[in-house]
Amino acid sequence: MSKLINNRNFKEDNSHNQKAYEFINKHLPATYVDLTLNRIVEKGHIAPSKALIRNVRNRTILRNDILLALVEVANENKQAIEKINLLIS
Repeated sequence: MSKLINNRNFKEDNSHNQKAYEFINKHLPATYVDLTLNRIVEKGHIAPSKALIRNVRNRTILRNDILLALVEVANENKQAIEKINLLIS
């Protein structure tokens, strides 16, 4: 069996992925795992494990479909916060 090597010095060449991770760092809610899982299932994909979603969030694994779902959840959270701020102002 092979061992997984976690390369912490990994340099990401894709600037869009870098921007996506910056966005989710700012706007992703603390309860993102179940929300992301529901988002992926709604699209008709097979449900990944919760650990896989956490690994994509922590940049251990790169899967663009899960990253897209994370960005969508972060965007919904950002819009909800903006709407709350607008209503209480």
